[in-house]
Amino acid sequence: MSQTESDRSETVDVPVGAGGNRGRGACAAECVVASNHRRDAGATRGGAVDDREASRRPSRDSSDGRAVRRVLVLASRFPPVASVGAIRIRKFVKYFRRFGWEPVVMTGAMRRSGGGGQDVRRATDLESLADLPDELEMHRLSPVVDHWPGFLARYCGFRLGRWTRGLGLDERAWSAGLRWRFQRAHDRLSFPDRGIWRLASAVGLALKLHRHHRFDAIFSSGMPFSDHVVGLVLQSLLRRPWLADFRDPWVEYIHWRQWETAWGGRLTRATEAAVVRRASFVIGVNEHMTRRFAVRYGRERPGKFVTIPNGFDPLDFEAAGREKPCSRFRLLYAGSLYGARSPKTVLEGFRRFLDAVPGSRSHARFDFAGRPGPYITELKSFSEGGAVQYLGMLPHAAALRSMASADVNVVILPKVHGGENDTTAKIYECLGSNRAMLAAVPSDGAAAAAVRRFNGVWLCDPEDPDGIAEALKEMYGRWLAGTLRVIRRPASLWPFTREHQTGQLASLLDAAIGKGLKAESRKSKVESRKPKVESRKPKVESRKSKAENRKSKVESRNLKAGGRNLKVGS
Repeated sequence: MSQTESDRSETVDVPVGAGGNRGRGACAAECVVASNHRRDAGATRGGAVDDREASRRPSRDSSDGRAVRRVLVLASRFPPVASVGAIRIRKFVKYFRRFGWEPVVMTGAMRRSGGGGQDVRRATDLESLADLPDELEMHRLSPVVDHWPGFLARYCGFRLGRWTRGLGLDERAWSAGLRWRFQRAHDRLSFPDRGIWRLASAVGLALKLHRHHRFDAIFSSGMPFSDHVVGLVLQSLLRRPWLADFRDPWVEYIHWRQWETAWGGRLTRATEAAVVRRASFVIGVNEHMTRRFAVRYGRERPGKFVTIPNGFDPLDFEAAGREKPCSRFRLLYAGSLYGARSPKTVLEGFRRFLDAVPGSRSHARFDFAGRPGPYITELKSFSEGGAVQYLGMLPHAAALRSMASADVNVVILPKVHGGENDTTAKIYECLGSNRAMLAAVPSDGAAAAAVRRFNGVWLCDPEDPDGIAEALKEMYGRWLAGTLRVIRRPASLWPFTREHQTGQLASLLDAAIGKGLKAESRKSKVESRKPKVESRKPKVESRKSKAENRKSKVESRNLKAGGRNLKVGS
């Protein structure tokens, strides 16, 4: 496993349009949604692009005067979807123009508000829209492709119910009976995930956008891996350089059991191999994932597999620094919990710390924010006098503000097969917060290697509550003495900033474009040689005709000579 980013559901999110307003808070975010809904409605109607409007658009230049190249971004995880994957793509889009690239985003249907906070498919973060560039162009697909079982069941129920209403089977009964059957077929045929049902509409819209923009490159990011399938088809049709960004490993994806059959595994490996072969570059979020791709596809060219880790945006913490610090020794875990990623060991370590240190119960507090998974009851019923609190689902900006005001930020990674290679995106934001970090992660894993060289980090075994308690004792003592505050040098954190990582991605796009231009140049040279070859054909044919004429003359002379011989003989 590599990065576990709360994108574990195989169902593709249904994101919303781009943000243009810079207002704060949920009210401002709603205004952003409404504003962009109007703008997108003018740009896209049912997936169609107004070519007349496209012809009137002026060409744009980057800040340094270079012509801006356009990249089509395929992203199911995009604001206001509340997931780590959406944050990664959002930051790429935010900084692309600084490096001479204009992104055009294609994503799912708009959803203004989310459902339950437990559902990764429905959770939304409206405040994240304010982080998007004003000039961002975004196109959304129809919601019908995401929810066709329900639409089809209602349509068929309406048709059939008119004829069977007298038998006691009305539209509602038909719809209910058909819906679960359609849904079962939908789920069983979804490969590599439910986003595959968007393939036809996504490809059709992308082709129309390409006629408008003439994209220079394509960029897709997965999980969900159906975004890579869309990228594969588009690269085959458009013949443009394509970068495939893997936030999670595909073949080894440990959170999804649907395709664990023998034929499902073969299909998964074959599809991943096709993506890797056709992509100009394959990007992993850590070195282990990159090495794994390089070993598995050893015949690919050197340098094709590149690492661009997750990171943090220093600008996100500027406003957070003005918050009033808490008067208590506050620990914060901001992230998702699920079956394997359990808080039990950390909570036990916290309990033993409270039991061992006099006075700590009145000063220490452990807050949890994010998706609690199956542990919501345990968090709410922790019987330590309110020392543990669950803050619920927070917008990303609010979570960062909370991290910047916490005394200790906690990272939890379980010891599971493949988990030693997990580099959860949260570790970079913890580093960027300039707060102490309690990292309960495998000591020989990629996450430990990433944070070990920084000061203010306490590494603990995720299955050792006594070790966690000892680390908390040391941090609590420093907090009492006023020496717990951590300052990390900006130069050491620069490689993990989102702006730097967008520069890395832009460099790969530039390199891919360069390779594409060289290939086109070679192709044009080959084409230019063809007329020369064709021009030689008439000369060759003329020589052949001359040779045939000479041959016929020789034969005629031979006939004449033969006639003379006959006369002489007679």
